[in-house]
Amino acid sequence: MCGITGYVGGRASSVRLVLDNLKRLEYRGYDSAGVAVVTPNSPTVTVMKKAGKLANLTGSLGDLAFASGAAIAHTRWATHGRPNDGNAHPHTDCSGRIALIHNGIIENYLDLKDDLLAQGHTFSSDTDTEVLVHLIEERLKTSDGLETALRSALASVTGAYSICVVSEMEPDVIYAAKTASPLIIGLGEGENFLASDIPAVMEYTRRVLVLEDGDFVKITPDQVTITTLEGAPLQRDVFAVTWDVSTASKGGYDHFMLKEIHEQPQTIRDTLRGRVSDTNQVMFPELKLSREQLLNFNRIVIVACGTAYHAGMVAKHFYEALLRRPVEVSVASEFRYSDPIVDQHTLAIIISQSGETADTLAALREAKVKGATTLAVVNVVGSSIAREADEVIYTYAGPEISVASTKAYTTQLVALYLVGLFIAEQENRLGPTVVSDYVELLKALPAQVAEVLKLGPEIKELAQGLSKSSSFFFLGRGFDYAVAMEAALKLKEVSYIHAEAYAAGEMKHGPLALVEPGVTVVCFATQSALYDKMLSNVKEITARDGGAVALVKEGDEGLDTRSVDSVLRIPSTHDWFMPILAIVPMQMLAYYIAAALGREIDQPRNLAKSVTVE
Repeated sequence: MCGITGYVGGRASSVRLVLDNLKRLEYRGYDSAGVAVVTPNSPTVTVMKKAGKLANLTGSLGDLAFASGAAIAHTRWATHGRPNDGNAHPHTDCSGRIALIHNGIIENYLDLKDDLLAQGHTFSSDTDTEVLVHLIEERLKTSDGLETALRSALASVTGAYSICVVSEMEPDVIYAAKTASPLIIGLGEGENFLASDIPAVMEYTRRVLVLEDGDFVKITPDQVTITTLEGAPLQRDVFAVTWDVSTASKGGYDHFMLKEIHEQPQTIRDTLRGRVSDTNQVMFPELKLSREQLLNFNRIVIVACGTAYHAGMVAKHFYEALLRRPVEVSVASEFRYSDPIVDQHTLAIIISQSGETADTLAALREAKVKGATTLAVVNVVGSSIAREADEVIYTYAGPEISVASTKAYTTQLVALYLVGLFIAEQENRLGPTVVSDYVELLKALPAQVAEVLKLGPEIKELAQGLSKSSSFFFLGRGFDYAVAMEAALKLKEVSYIHAEAYAAGEMKHGPLALVEPGVTVVCFATQSALYDKMLSNVKEITARDGGAVALVKEGDEGLDTRSVDSVLRIPSTHDWFMPILAIVPMQMLAYYIAAALGREIDQPRNLAKSVTVE
């Protein structure tokens, strides 16, 4: 998500250096930027931060642009609090002697903040990050120095973070620590660099330490000391970067789409984080909806476009099975013109990655006019949909650069699953043990997605042959049909090959006439209750000499290469949650077919990332 850079050494104008390095991370996306420097002669922490692009910040620096000393800089992708000057990083303690930047989410920040307010601390932002710098200040009162105070503060924090800290007390030191969010150190001679991604430091060094979860680091111009949070010494191997800058910005992947496909284990974890209690109960501290309001909704309407619409189709199946109330899914561009049946007893769930999709925003406004309570599921904090909805749940996919959505889709599914379980909890439809079991399955998904990603070489080889297909059909039943819709969209977006999704039982009602040699049919067979029906549909395809690829659960022996051309086997979970595992190989298949055809994968022709016109 956020961009982080740091520098400690003897170069003139370290502020310019860290901001120039930060500019190399702009591809990550951000909504504000800031810098802190400790001037060495009479150590003073100076902070400057601005909402908007880096140009806003650099244009406001004045003489600070030429300042030298230990420096840290940050671009923020908002998660807690709107994008504005006050919420931008770095944040400082009450005394202004400590400055901190942070990437990640501090789950228990509200409890910590209450304690700190009671002890007299004052806050100037809405962020979770500012809590941590005040906690360090508080722990200094009972510690023998900044390092001890920082370790003590981090021991009280739950959540994900990469942090960097500078202070007047140790003007030539940067402290850093990492859990979950990426952080690297660039090694120099008499100087060292810090960043959230390798491209930031490549102008100055190709020797990099990649920090691991739990690492705590003290960085001076001449030394990098890595320990555990408890102080046990650690060693990390030096990584020699051989990529060019363009490749490095993609983390070594050829395209952002492939990078973002591989980020999904982490983004799923991030979206779950802070929304599941220690006892595996679902919680949404950001929601103001009361139990009485939830009970008052007699129907749910889901409105979205494109990939988000397909996430809504999965949610429809899940909510109707779990909550036993009618759920309607509408394409946003049709919703506002259809005189929808929506009133004060309707919960309208509005899904959008960018939060700026014009048709979806118009549909939200229409739903509100008709009296519905609107709940937005969006990725961008402070976006128009987030601001205008009655309630908002953020997915934590981070910036998604590729036009074809991958990680935004799976995090939308996670958020929607959690919403359904939350409502079921509030309505006492499920006992705590049942909810806990479902949550445990959701928590297992990141590791299972990581297993699916290991199919990459097999899918790449499969894609070489399938790239010669003239047309594709994606077939499924129930939840599998909803996934088939998204799989077809991914393929047509990036490969430019015609692709359609059908409910498998509909093939015989017309589309079967199009099946012939050269046509590939991808058959999803992950739903236990519908499996036998799906087998019959597969036979209809192979009998017409169409190519058939089956996607099944591991251990499935009903479909093999005797009955279809290729079989992809993925880990098994509850049928309701299979869509997250089933879509990942389809994302990879679309990517590798497009790569085989030499397509412009990250920016397909005629398409835009955020559709802000009707």
